[in-house]
Amino acid sequence: MRDSAPISPNGHWAQPLAEASSTHADREVIFAFYGPLDRGRLEQLLARAEERSLAANDPTPLRKRLYNVLVEGLENVHRHTPSDLSESGFALLVREENVYRITLGNALPLAAATLLTHRVDILNDMDEADLREHYLKLLANEGRTERGGAGLGLLTMARKTARPIVARTLPRDQASAYVTVELSLA
Repeated sequence: MRDSAPISPNGHWAQPLAEASSTHADREVIFAFYGPLDRGRLEQLLARAEERSLAANDPTPLRKRLYNVLVEGLENVHRHTPSDLSESGFALLVREENVYRITLGNALPLAAATLLTHRVDILNDMDEADLREHYLKLLANEGRTERGGAGLGLLTMARKTARPIVARTLPRDQASAYVTVELSLA
């Protein structure tokens, strides 16, 4: 499934990421999505991932983790992409032998992009016990908003994937940057 919602006449900012993944013979691009991520599209991408995982006879624990991580990641792109930057959404799922690689991205204001990459660095430094303790503290935190914002989705992804999580930023303009988060599951 390749969908495109270009943000410039030259194509979507994340298209080279997907193209680099599809040039290897031992990799299968399950989906590469560019553009606004609404509820319907989110459900289609989840269904596509589940369909492919079932076809590959993945063990149930891997299939559940893949689904959970995709729900969290796609929801984050859906909820946290500013409306004026909605065309910047990006989601890529690649299967390589028994490993799934997920790359998610969108444009964010610079402060939010910096905060996100900083949170990823902190999570990468935590061991399993620290992640579990931090998760319990966040669950008890009353400071969440209806859009989230407490970091539970990112923390859930860190708990269910191999680390390190790779977060990258690419300048977009003076006020915003493109951010990608790369995850892997085996």
